[in-house]
Amino acid sequence: MTVPPCRFSIAESDAPIEMLPRDLSHWQQGNCGVDYVHRFDSGCAGPELVVQALTHGNEICGANALLWLLENQVRPIKGALTLIFANVGAYQTFDPQRPFASRCLDEDMNRIWLPSRLHSPDTHETHRAVELLPYIENADSVLDLHSTTFAVAPMLIYPQTSGNTDFADRLQFPFPHLLYDPGNYHQGILISEHQRHATEGVSLVAECGQHFAKSTSEQALAVTLRFIAQHDMLASAVDVPAWGYAADDLAGHYRIDRVLNAQTEHFRFTESVSGFEQYNKGELIATDDQELIAAPFDNCTLIMPARVPVAGEEVVTLAERL
Repeated sequence: MTVPPCRFSIAESDAPIEMLPRDLSHWQQGNCGVDYVHRFDSGCAGPELVVQALTHGNEICGANALLWLLENQVRPIKGALTLIFANVGAYQTFDPQRPFASRCLDEDMNRIWLPSRLHSPDTHETHRAVELLPYIENADSVLDLHSTTFAVAPMLIYPQTSGNTDFADRLQFPFPHLLYDPGNYHQGILISEHQRHATEGVSLVAECGQHFAKSTSEQALAVTLRFIAQHDMLASAVDVPAWGYAADDLAGHYRIDRVLNAQTEHFRFTESVSGFEQYNKGELIATDDQELIAAPFDNCTLIMPARVPVAGEEVVTLAERL
């Protein structure tokens, strides 16, 4: 199949860059035969956890969280913990003048976790996913660390199952929770692929804040350590830091309804948006050439709107605040 190029080559950033990527070369040689993959087995019975960073190369908070775990020799007290730096190739292209361009090399790595794509890999991201797939399939629980274009509240995103919702509530995450039915959300995302294989574990995305903010890396570490601790796998000597951000009135549960694509290059939101703007049913959200796009239900919330809409590409997710 023909894959469109990764379209995130924005010339400049209006976001302050407080954190730059670090050199990962010391950790390239993993301990299980795959570059940038490190697995630590306690030798005691327990869950198999995976924490993945750099699904997107410009989302550096996850890499910083994993580096902290590695440099501080954090080890599970039961079960096994696997730390994955995913799209290191994209990460290594980071340019502070064009920081969004390092999101991927060929295509979005969080849309390719489909049997049809991984059976015949044909891009940098699909080849890398094939290398990582055994760890995802064998994991009881997966945490995928991300960040956002705009400085909005951190989020947990997960398939709406009792196991995920119960775990997320026990995590006491004081920020928005976004629940989805895999049939109504992005196809080919990592946690949906994991959910197909998991029986009793959990599949979570943590959106930890704005890509280049220092507090986003603090948030990523805080949620990662709590994820491990909630599985009773974190040594008591490891201090769990405070959240990187203060909770606000956006906290609560949201049900993802649909993803909108821009149909033309003329797509425009009716106001400046960054995420979590709410509309009543019938209120105008955007225009797309001659088409008027109105909120399809009350408490309609915009999630992660595109910074620069591109025709044919995802432009915003609509969720209902519960």
